[in-house]
Amino acid sequence: MIRLAMDLKSSAEILGTQPEVFLELVEREHIGGIIKLDDQWRVSIFTLARLLDTTPEVLLELIEDYALGQMIEEVEDDEWFKGQEGWQVYQDYLAEAEASE
Repeated sequence: MIRLAMDLKSSAEILGTQPEVFLELVEREHIGGIIKLDDQWRVSIFTLARLLDTTPEVLLELIEDYALGQMIEEVEDDEWFKGQEGWQVYQDYLAEAEASE
């Protein structure tokens, strides 16, 4: 299942800033869509999309593309897969990316 909230560090990275700076902005501007769960700040993707003046769909697609690009870079040059094997490796990477968010 896709998560609709991100941790503070990842959210700040998407915005191109440091977590502390982002949290100061949130407190100063009283930005909604940010909650503290289990002593960790979580930021709604809807809030991030609004701050970036885009839609949640576009934001999620960009995040997905970035994660996939990172995983592709991790694959060594000599790792080539054919057919069903390649599809399974791709599905495993997607599941791993979703689990790490």
